[in-house]
Amino acid sequence: MGWNRKVDKIFKARNEQKKIEEPDIYADEYYNPEEDRKAYDIGDTMEKGDLFAMIVSAWITILPICLGLLLFIVLLAWLMLGL
Repeated sequence: MGWNRKVDKIFKARNEQKKIEEPDIYADEYYNPEEDRKAYDIGDTMEKGDLFAMIVSAWITILPICLGLLLFIVLLAWLMLGL
């Protein structure tokens, strides 16, 4: 408990000693904050053919896992039922 108070006092003293003014990045008279908040459309971030590539890569990733699980379940049922 006492240790935390000592550390807090050290940080407060250090911050008081710094007291350097930081430049205001928004002081420019030509700065328009609305320019930073433009709404993005789907077409802005994706190139032609990206959607198709994402769908194909998802199928390549998910399909073998699903087929493996299905094969495991069928094999397990075959062993349990003795068919």
